[in-house]
Amino acid sequence: MILYLWDSEGIFFGTVEADEDAALPLRSTPTKPMKLTGAQVARWTGGGWEKLAAAPSPEPVQPSDWPELIAARRFQVETGGVTVEGVQINTERDSQSLLTGAAFAASLDPEYRIKWKAATGFVDLTGEQILGIASQVRAFVQACFNREAELLGAVADGSITAQMLEEGWPT
Repeated sequence: MILYLWDSEGIFFGTVEADEDAALPLRSTPTKPMKLTGAQVARWTGGGWEKLAAAPSPEPVQPSDWPELIAARRFQVETGGVTVEGVQINTERDSQSLLTGAAFAASLDPEYRIKWKAATGFVDLTGEQILGIASQVRAFVQACFNREAELLGAVADGSITAQMLEEGWPT
């Protein structure tokens, strides 16, 4: 299923594919926003989308809130899933753990094969494919933490902006 994502201000910014049986990632809904033109944006109200003529100016964030906001955004991206070799992989913590276990088994037995449940259904994976996917998921997750560290550096040097919180994350 396709989920529609919004940022910390409720503004629609993109989509992600997810397994219909999985829990919804933070700040997502299966409800599609309305068609927009020009500078219009869609904002999630908690019960549906509303159309705004333009993106509202963000309220200033208090300096003490930045680390919490950055960590929450990192977690949202980290657990929002990633596409690897054409397969939509769930990157929630449980899935990361299961993939690590499968990669360990594949490293012990080159003939190891599994049926992995992806967002689009089950896929057959060889040991080599498991190791490749696990490596790419690990790199994706690490890139999320690297971005969090960059943003915390911007907090420390006073250059952080609300826009930076939504930019630079891995996809």
